[in-house]
Amino acid sequence: MTQATTQIPAATHRINLPPLIPPIPLDTSAPPKESRQPYVMKLLITPEMAKRWLEQSNDHNRPISQAHCERLARDMREGRWKLTHEGIAFSANGRLVDGQHRLASILLAGRSIEMFVWLDVSAETLMTINNGRPRDLVDLLSLSGAAKGIDGNDVAILRAMLGGMGKVPNMTAAEAADAYHRHKEAIEFATVYLVRRGGINGVATSDIRAVIARAYYSVDLERLATFCQVLSCGVATSPEDRPAVLLFAHLVRNPGNTELARHDRYARTQRALVAFIRGENLNRLMAVSTEQFPLPNEK
Repeated sequence: MTQATTQIPAATHRINLPPLIPPIPLDTSAPPKESRQPYVMKLLITPEMAKRWLEQSNDHNRPISQAHCERLARDMREGRWKLTHEGIAFSANGRLVDGQHRLASILLAGRSIEMFVWLDVSAETLMTINNGRPRDLVDLLSLSGAAKGIDGNDVAILRAMLGGMGKVPNMTAAEAADAYHRHKEAIEFATVYLVRRGGINGVATSDIRAVIARAYYSVDLERLATFCQVLSCGVATSPEDRPAVLLFAHLVRNPGNTELARHDRYARTQRALVAFIRGENLNRLMAVSTEQFPLPNEK
């Protein structure tokens, strides 16, 4: 996935900011400006408008997160962005008080996006913005109905599965919903067959299940289910089960939760599964250096 390279502009004006640049057509039905009551209108915000507002009206906000803007911009480019009650807000003197990341994302995406724009917002109201408990990815997917029945384990498997041998991705809710629907059956398979046994830690974790979910697309499912069953308990029923038993012993002894430990466990699980499928008689379990089970879109 190509990352945006557009640089987000810094504010160039600090005082005597004009009300809005470029001028926004005022709603004739809106309350008079003298009342200083906030009012809202729905506008199609162009990249040019976003750039001008960021440069000339954005002088009191927190630093912009480029990574967060790039996530939002992906949704905008790919048609996943939806109009919501959240939008852009300006104070009575024209300062941008909310929405800088949305504006920067419009600029990065190079798309005109329809949003609600609030005017004459009192500075006092800023004390109550973003003070609620942030919704996590599971909350957003469940509340929106985009992925019914999804839970934290599903999301963890999905993220580890998409990250593979690399870095676990930081997705928007819309990206996660699309990916979950694509890989739902694979995630369910990994969850059903690689079960958690009481008192055994480090085996049925999201990173190990991610390998199973990836292998779902290219490995005989009956053989894959057998691997999961042996790995769940660490008990061999035939000499061919040795790779799974070796992996079980390694995972139980090394339940580390750091990024380096996760990568090592993931890579050794791939090696064990390859050996299990091929019927190799392993004496030592090493980590692979390349992805052994690419997803359909990675081939």
